[in-house]
Parts: sequence; C-alpha cells; structure tokens
Amino acid sequence: AASSPSYPPEVRPSLTGAWVLDKARGSPSMRGYLEAMSVDGLAVEAHEKGEAEHDTIHDIRLTRSTYRIHKLSRVNDLTLELTLGRELVETLPPHPAAGERTRRSLAASDHPGHVRIDSVLKTVSGTARVVDVKTLVSEAHPTTGAPTSVLVQRLTIQSEETGRTNSTTRYFVPYQGEMRVALTAGGSGRDRG
Repeated sequence: AASSPSYPPEVRPSLTGAWVLDKARGSPSMRGYLEAMSVDGLAVEAHEKGEAEHDTIHDIRLTRSTYRIHKLSRVNDLTLELTLGRELVETLPPHPAAGERTRRSLAASDHPGHVRIDSVLKTVSGTARVVDVKTLVSEAHPTTGAPTSVLVQRLTIQSEETGRTNSTTRYFVPYQGEMRVALTAGGSGRDRG
C-alpha cells in the first residue's frame, strides 16, 4: 500500500504553491479517468506504474485574474495558463487514433482557495467533458496534529459518445522539494495541460 508523503505542517492562504500527491488518500489512481477517455490498457498500466514510482507534483499560481499550473510527474511535464473567465482554445498534438484535436478550457475562481476548470477535448472515443475542481482545506496534520493545508482535487470526466463517467478525488499536501523532471516525461517543458 502507498504511504503518505512526509511533510511538515504548513498553513497556506491560497492554492498558490507546490503540492505533492498523497497516494495513500482518496482515489489517487487516474485509471478510471483514462479508461473513460478510451486510453489503451497498456498506456493506463504504464501511467499507473509511473505514478506509483514517482511523485506527482502540481505547482500552482492563482491570482485574481490568472490560473497557472505546472504538472510534473513521471509521465507529465506540462504547463497550463488560463485567464479566469476567458475560454482558451488550444490545438493539441495529433493522435494516431484521434487525429487533429482541440481543447477548450475555462477557469473560474470564487476565492484564493478554489478554482474550477471546465474543459472539452477530443479523445480516441469522441468528445470528453472534464471538470477539475481544486479546493484548499485545513485539517490536522497526521503526525503532529497541528493545522495544515491540503489541496483536494475532484476530477470528473464524461464521454459524450459513450456516456461513460468517472469521478476521482485526489489529495495533495504542501511540497517543499526540488521540481525535477523525470526522464520519462521527456524533460520537454511542453506548454500544455
């Protein structure tokens, strides 16, 4: 079984900062999400293995007008920057089975401890709608009992063609380490989410 990352208690006033996935809480696996997008079974297994062996880090900057996230893991080295309230339409790299693809994303935030990103993208099986809600919560640190911040991510995907839906809840804790790119993520610094 996965263990929670070791981290000191830290109270944050907003989502801004680096966060590491707590693999021992919630449903950290992206299997259902990837399967809802009809991702090949071998690719799903490789993704799970990568997340099990390496940290998944989200480095977030949320202001009154923008949301920026750098996702770093064994399989990802991606940056997404959105202007709150303004839809971004991106052309994604072509996929052998899906062909030309676009993604439409819209971010909204009620306060510094909340962001919601609604996206529509073309997948292998058609069109998917994704809702990614990140919320800052305060809870007792598991070892010290002191107050600490936790980022709760609720990720929901629905395939328009198949009707298949998956919801995943993942927990991230404050991260203070170095942001290192895994060789398998290509170290590409691609600017897309």
